[in-house]
Amino acid sequence: MKKIMIAMFLISFFIMPKQSFALSCAEPSPPNIAYDEYDAVILGTVENIKEENEEKILTIKVLKSYKGVDKKIITVKENLMWGESQLYLDYLFFLNKEGENWVNPLCSPTTNNTEIADEFLGDKIGMALHHVDENGIDFKKWGLIAFSAALFITVLVVFFIRKRKQK
Repeated sequence: MKKIMIAMFLISFFIMPKQSFALSCAEPSPPNIAYDEYDAVILGTVENIKEENEEKILTIKVLKSYKGVDKKIITVKENLMWGESQLYLDYLFFLNKEGENWVNPLCSPTTNNTEIADEFLGDKIGMALHHVDENGIDFKKWGLIAFSAALFITVLVVFFIRKRKQK
């Protein structure tokens, strides 16, 4: 019995269990490395939070965009259980694009310590931001809609004038 216990003890030195984490990203990358890993990096204020299904839908007023975002107001999806964003606080967000939606992944190094933005991202050139209305619809889209409507009405008027002249 003693020999078996000694053998088990010696074997345990060679079969050491490794540390495991619940998420594969237990330690997120520092901001200067994470900059290259994410689709967008912004400094923004959480203006509104809605809960839908298993997600929080954040409305964010973008104060500065380092990469990926060119609008002053965006919506971002965040996990309802694990997302830590709070209303009216500023954050340095690291976001990914999923289809048409911005997502704040569980493993992103998003932080409310916004001072690190200058420290780690100070050498990055910010993007120009475009205005959007409160519903998040671009003013340019309204111009396109108005132009399309005017063009359609003009075509209809020309069509009816030609039809009258033929009679």
